[in-house]
Amino acid sequence: MSSLWSSPDPSNPYQGWTPQSGGPNEQASQGAPYGAQPGYGTQPGYGTQPGYGTQPGYGTQPGASGYSAANQWGWGQSKPGIIPLRPLTIGDLFNGSFAALRANPKVLFGFTFAVMAVVALITAIASYLPTLTFQSLTGSSDPQSLSRHSTEAQAIAIMTSLASSGVQTLATLAGTAILTGVLAATVSQLMIGNTLTIGQAWAMTRSRLGALIGTTILSGIIAVLPVICWVAVSIALIAAMFYSPAIGFSIFGVILGFFPVLALTVYLVTKLQFSPICAVLEEKGPIQSLKRSWSLTRGEFWSTLVRMFLMSLVTSTVVTILSGVVGIIVSLVVFAIGSSEDSSVVLAVSSGLAVLAASLVTPLTSTFTTLVYADLRMCKENFAVVLAQASAQQG
Repeated sequence: MSSLWSSPDPSNPYQGWTPQSGGPNEQASQGAPYGAQPGYGTQPGYGTQPGYGTQPGYGTQPGASGYSAANQWGWGQSKPGIIPLRPLTIGDLFNGSFAALRANPKVLFGFTFAVMAVVALITAIASYLPTLTFQSLTGSSDPQSLSRHSTEAQAIAIMTSLASSGVQTLATLAGTAILTGVLAATVSQLMIGNTLTIGQAWAMTRSRLGALIGTTILSGIIAVLPVICWVAVSIALIAAMFYSPAIGFSIFGVILGFFPVLALTVYLVTKLQFSPICAVLEEKGPIQSLKRSWSLTRGEFWSTLVRMFLMSLVTSTVVTILSGVVGIIVSLVVFAIGSSEDSSVVLAVSSGLAVLAASLVTPLTSTFTTLVYADLRMCKENFAVVLAQASAQQG
């Protein structure tokens, strides 16, 4: 995997060739695996004739909208796997994502469901932990009853709630990291027509798990740092102006300041979007993965943002519908039970079900993100040549 997906040598960022060497088609005439195809090499009408770059079928290829009109790379229409080896349109990305789900459902759906089922179970148990604490401290499952008890009991209840939230967060983080690695490895092989088993996908990910978790944590901290700073400044500003006539202006300033903070957060999330994938496929450490994602999205921020926004619209719609169905069922069950203790159990179970419902779109999101990453490399580093060579070698 490392020989295929490793980032290019900075001295030769085009991986398969340099612009001075004539491109993949010249490599083909020299016997490179990419190009022993009909219509290339030394056949009459091709080769080194002037004007080759403007021959029909090249230059402004159909389906390459959004990219440079001049096809300096000489892309063909090869499609050894789930995507064509050329710049991808939004339609190619969605089609490739669904093709991946059809090609390897055992890993993309089966493994995802297994991992998220464990996360859902941990979430349900952790959600019920504060209720057990309330019952042991007060004899009631109602958190409001804590106000009538000692400060020590209240402190224990608060610590239990924080521990519950921490356990849920860690479980979700670990599950997400594992899935990111396994799904990215699976999709990377589907691009060249290779279908992995669960064991093979896990073997490709296992050694990168530490770097993957570290990268996920670092990118998450960086993304939420502006929000944390905004909250801290807002609290300090409102507290300082609480008894001042200018309290209204300070609140208005806090609200107004949220919008640039939100914009900065979106910017950071987009720029670091591919860092976990880099940690797995390119076998980089956390810091190097963050730098690599930042570099890949340089000059491609808006196209990346629009693509990920469109995918988030699809997935959020599905999750909202599923969560709404789960919420209605849970509300009906709680209303029918009536008992506060039994309803607490139902609510804890509903937390786990919500995690499972959200996991149903995880394979689609992960596949789509991996394809966008591959598209960036094809456009910026001529990675289509590397994928074509890998496909030809395994065939």
